[in-house]
Amino acid sequence: MNDASPDNEPLDWDDVEVSADAADRAEDLLRDFASDAELDMAVIVDRSGGMVAGVASRADVDVDTVGALVAGAFGAMRSLARELGEAAIVESLHHGGKDTIYLRQIGSRYILLGVAELNQPAGIVRERAAQIAGPLASLLGEPAESGTAPGGNAASSPSPNAGAPQSGYAYDIG
Repeated sequence: MNDASPDNEPLDWDDVEVSADAADRAEDLLRDFASDAELDMAVIVDRSGGMVAGVASRADVDVDTVGALVAGAFGAMRSLARELGEAAIVESLHHGGKDTIYLRQIGSRYILLGVAELNQPAGIVRERAAQIAGPLASLLGEPAESGTAPGGNAASSPSPNAGAPQSGYAYDIG
C-alpha cells in the first residue's frame, strides 16, 4: 500500500531530540496524569521506543523495556489498522487479567502509555490522556491535535467534523 500521509513517511530520527527541560516538564505532566487517573505507570516514548519520560509505582517493571515494547506493539497495531482500511489509529486499549494498558499517539512521533489496575475504569484513563495530549504535543514540538477524545479539550478550533470520531479503537481482550 502506497500511502503518502505524514504518518507513513519515514522519520528522520536525527531530528527527534527532547531537551532535559522538556523531558522534566513531560515527567511532571505524566506524574499528574498518573495521579489523576490512578495509574501504576505513565510513560512517553518516541516511535523507536526511546524513553522521553516516565513514572512508575511498580518496582517489578523496567520502564526502558516497556518503552521498546510499546513502540513495537503500537507500530504493529497501526499497520494492522492501515491494512484493514483505517486511516489512522490514535488509541489502543488492552484489558488483561489484572491491568488495563492504554496507548495514545501524541503527534507523529510519540506514544503515551498508561497502565492502571483492571478495576480502574478505562474511560477515566482515556479522558485524562485526552486532557494532557495537547500539552504534551506542544511541549514536544508536535502539532496540536485537531480534535480530542470525548471529555477532552480541543487543542485548536473545532473542525466541521468535531463531533465525529477521530480514531478507531483496538481492543485486545486477553
